[in-house]
Amino acid sequence: MSKYLFEVVRNGQSLGDAWVDLDSRIDVRREALKALHDIAIDEMASSDLDETMTVSVHNEARKLVYSATISVSQSFPVSQHPH
Repeated sequence: MSKYLFEVVRNGQSLGDAWVDLDSRIDVRREALKALHDIAIDEMASSDLDETMTVSVHNEARKLVYSATISVSQSFPVSQHPH
């Protein structure tokens, strides 16, 4: 099992980091994507702005081993007929 540092960045601002023990690169990818999904739902749901969030994973030597980014461009169409 190896230690990996997960860092989450939203629109260029770090939301934090955490060390995680994982067995394989597949586990690294799975955990990074799961974290990206879960955090994006919590952090982006209350915003009307376009957002970008990245999860970067580094090994114990602080070398980047995986990174995933999600970008959300959102708009609410203006209704021609008020309801």
